[in-house]
Amino acid sequence: MVDRQYLSKMSPVFSLLVGTYASLLFVFSTVAQATDTDVHLMVTPRGSINRAAGENIFLKCSVEPEAARGAVGNIRWYDPKNDIVMPSAPTNSRAFSQAGSDQSLSLYIMNLKKDDAGEYRCQADFPGHDPLIKTTNIDIYEDVKFVNAPASQTPIAGGPGKILCEVTGNPAPQVDWIRDNQPISTGGRYKIEQDGLVIDNVMEEDEGDYICRASVDSTGGLRSQTINVVVHTKPEIEHGGRPTDTRRVEGDVASMSCVVTGRPAPTITWVFLPTGEDVTKMVDEQKRNRHSVDPVTGALTVNDLMKRDQGDYKCMATNPAGTVDATAQLFVVEKPRFDIVSNTTEAFGRSTSITCTVRGDPAPELQYIKEGSDSPIPEDNNGKYIITKRERELTLTINQLTREDDGLYTCIATNEAGTAEKASHVTVKFKPTFEHTPMHQAKTWLENPLPVNLSCIAEAIPNATVRWEKKQQNTLTGAPFLMITPEMSHISMSQEGAVSSIVFRPRGLEDFGEYECIAANEIGEARHRINLYLARVPAPIQSVEFASVTATTIQFRIQGADEPDNLETQQYEVYYHEAGGDMSNAMQRVWPVNPNGLYVVSDLKPAHRYVFRFHATNALGISPATRDFERTMPDIGPPRPPGLVHDALNNTGDANSYVLLWQEPDDNGSPIIDYQISYRKEGENQPKMVVAPPRTGGQWSLTGLDAGTRYAVEIIARNAKGISAPLNFTFLTASAHSITRVNNDSGSFLSTSVIAGICVGVLLLLLLLIDLCCFFTAKRGITAALCRKCCGESKKLSETEDLEKMRTTDEADLNFEKQPLTTKQVTETTTIQTVYRDQAYPELEPEDKPSP
Repeated sequence: MVDRQYLSKMSPVFSLLVGTYASLLFVFSTVAQATDTDVHLMVTPRGSINRAAGENIFLKCSVEPEAARGAVGNIRWYDPKNDIVMPSAPTNSRAFSQAGSDQSLSLYIMNLKKDDAGEYRCQADFPGHDPLIKTTNIDIYEDVKFVNAPASQTPIAGGPGKILCEVTGNPAPQVDWIRDNQPISTGGRYKIEQDGLVIDNVMEEDEGDYICRASVDSTGGLRSQTINVVVHTKPEIEHGGRPTDTRRVEGDVASMSCVVTGRPAPTITWVFLPTGEDVTKMVDEQKRNRHSVDPVTGALTVNDLMKRDQGDYKCMATNPAGTVDATAQLFVVEKPRFDIVSNTTEAFGRSTSITCTVRGDPAPELQYIKEGSDSPIPEDNNGKYIITKRERELTLTINQLTREDDGLYTCIATNEAGTAEKASHVTVKFKPTFEHTPMHQAKTWLENPLPVNLSCIAEAIPNATVRWEKKQQNTLTGAPFLMITPEMSHISMSQEGAVSSIVFRPRGLEDFGEYECIAANEIGEARHRINLYLARVPAPIQSVEFASVTATTIQFRIQGADEPDNLETQQYEVYYHEAGGDMSNAMQRVWPVNPNGLYVVSDLKPAHRYVFRFHATNALGISPATRDFERTMPDIGPPRPPGLVHDALNNTGDANSYVLLWQEPDDNGSPIIDYQISYRKEGENQPKMVVAPPRTGGQWSLTGLDAGTRYAVEIIARNAKGISAPLNFTFLTASAHSITRVNNDSGSFLSTSVIAGICVGVLLLLLLLIDLCCFFTAKRGITAALCRKCCGESKKLSETEDLEKMRTTDEADLNFEKQPLTTKQVTETTTIQTVYRDQAYPELEPEDKPSP
């Protein structure tokens, strides 16, 4: 019997041996079974494999069934070229094999390419049998790719346009188009081509998003590309926006429009065709670029225009869709400018011509105007003027020259750009003339401290040479005339322009007499005589007359002696005294020479006799005295009549009044008391009378007159001795419609003071109404204060007396006992008194009311 202990120790070994034996039996039984069944290779994924280029692929080759894997060995992969795919690291080769832990072999191909397509074979050795082989086919396809399909495309309107969408792929994809979720098919304006969508007659409405979609049926591949289509339009010049021929004046600003549409907005370029230059690059001598183009409107502006700016300008508008251009002409009107203006000098009686030539475009109109005239010289003037016109040239011929033809002739050139003027001088040569020499005589005396000046004005063209001669008193001793020369010591000669003078003090009588100014030039000679007279004191007064006499005044009429060759009389003198007196004590009165010859002596004594003696005075001295004139003054009497003031105007501005004017008369020794004025309408017998005070200044205003009516007036002056003779005249009042005034039928005329008084009264009334409103509504204002002042005090006094009586009565009736009040009683008593006070004095302010 086997030892149990030994058996227990060997039990694990027996178990292992039994297990191993059982396993070997299973393997051998399986191999035996496999030999009898199909041992093969399996490749996953199964079936034909279709992959896109660029992808990675993994194939696994394993032995089936699993029980036979230990009997099969040397598994390997062959590529389509029948080359073994070698195991390698992934970074060294795109295709490599790698054994698995389960006796399998995997094939890895990275980044598939088209050349990787074909049949791949997995092969393994099976001892005692043919090699095991399993093949699989790999198809490589190219995914859909958009090679020419820009996301934004710009076809041009008006013609056929193609939206590009070129797609590649293997198998070749099918392309369709979608817009606004609607498919587009060939037909109408659309045609689908291999490389894009053709649109016939592209319009702006074709703008939008288009979807180019590519699909592959065999692979189920699908890709799409959204293409935004913006339609470009060729530039076009708008109707009314084309540049037009422009005409401007040099120096002004010219503008030419070029309104262009297009998409995208065209670029505007202006070219000056005469030079072919871009206007923005043109400069003048001052390095100024006077041309500018508005980038928004495309308008061309040329500043400070010059004639050189004239010519054709082309506006060119360009965008990617095309170019358009238009041409217009700029004409620069050139202002007139004178090139030649001639002057001329010719002799009296002959003919001469002046010419002016001018630049300007268009050619200016030319005309001549003589200085001092407002009208152009006419072309036909009875042969006096002959005008010859050529383009930009005007010639004026003047025949039979006179001195009046001398002067400035202005050539006036006018065109639409303006007017230019330039004067030519026509000088008419003439012999000397003294027509503007005022001096024909001079007067002086030997002892005169001031020298005498003899002058002549010798007008001549060319200027005259002037000399002076003196006529000799005694022609028997020499030549009849004595030449005046600068060498003469007592005579100085001078020449200022046309004025020639000799200045001297006469030394003796031989220096008096006739002097001659002689002027000569190439045309001729002229002479002018000046007599130098020896002055003397005035001759006696020729006559003295008594013109008028009053009690206190005498008016003389004096006529001096006629002495044309003597000095002028400057004044008259009278010496007078009362009869019986002496001239040594005489009074004197001096008068300047009066043209009317009347002179007055006043403040004489009535009824007294006076003696008068007269003299005339000039610069040299006083004349011999006249004989004595005697006159007894009349006694005091009525005043002289008032004098009439001629051409007096009624300037009152009122048709119902008139201002009388008169000259105050001499009072005849007694002061004027007043003026008696009577006036009446013409045709009426009964006059109206007014009395004016003496110091009226010869003026009085009549009022209450009828408009447009003639009145007769009589004015009499009155003094203590009586009345004067009357002054009678008539006047006519103004018409009512010619004077602005208040109609008496519709109301009375109010003066400024009356109107002011009315305004003040209205203002005071308004203030009174406001104060009354304040009194009745709020017991405020002046009226309220007066009421409180006047009425409140008496009422307050009366009510105080009543209150005192009531208090006395209450005390008597209640047999008031003098004992202290409680706090409550005091409070109640005070409240009652306060209420009573408020009721008794409602009109008083709280501070004015009596304390409770």
